[in-house]
Amino acid sequence: MTIPGLSIITGLFDLGKGALERWQERKAVAQEGKIAIARATTSAKIERMQTKQEGDIAWEVTSIENAGWKDDWFVVILSIPATMCFIPGLAPYVERGFAALEGCPPWYKWAFLVAVASSFGYRKLADLMALKKGA
Repeated sequence: MTIPGLSIITGLFDLGKGALERWQERKAVAQEGKIAIARATTSAKIERMQTKQEGDIAWEVTSIENAGWKDDWFVVILSIPATMCFIPGLAPYVERGFAALEGCPPWYKWAFLVAVASSFGYRKLADLMALKKGA
């Protein structure tokens, strides 16, 4: 015995079921795409960080390999004004010297800073600058 209209109801149910399954598949594919993008983004960030670290390490190794007399020279040069401040009568010369340095062009100050940073390792300078900003 067949119920009238049962085949129509079954057909509509199957149609709705198929549409729901296709919708779920599209959602799953979209979610998988988002996950793939997140993984790729994370991998790219990690790779950039590793590349930066490798570059920093290479810079430091080169700096250490090239270290020599220039490090000692910079220590002596940078220590002279501090030492002069403790010798009676020489402090005014230090003050005038630093006042004269204030008048130097910015490119000279940066060039000197880069020379000192390359001598002692720019990582130390970057750490000092970060401490200064944090203070």
